[in-house]
Amino acid sequence: MYCFRAEWKSSKNFDRQNLPDWLCLDADWQGFKITTIPEVADVAEILGILQVNDSPDEWISHLESLGLKGVTQVCCEEMFEDKGYT
Repeated sequence: MYCFRAEWKSSKNFDRQNLPDWLCLDADWQGFKITTIPEVADVAEILGILQVNDSPDEWISHLESLGLKGVTQVCCEEMFEDKGYT
């Protein structure tokens, strides 16, 4: 699983309705919070729907291709600590 943040002000061309099933999106005052869902991404890769090598740089490129801007990788523990998942 990878976790990312993206700037919501810069991501004006991003359409939440077209978010692929292998991504989970949330938002807070700092911007978008995005996590990959490995189980779904693996199946999408096998079916040829997702063309991403499993690396943070490839995922950042994929997220930017969806219209997200200012994408940076973050520690997943930081993203989930408010929810008590750590």
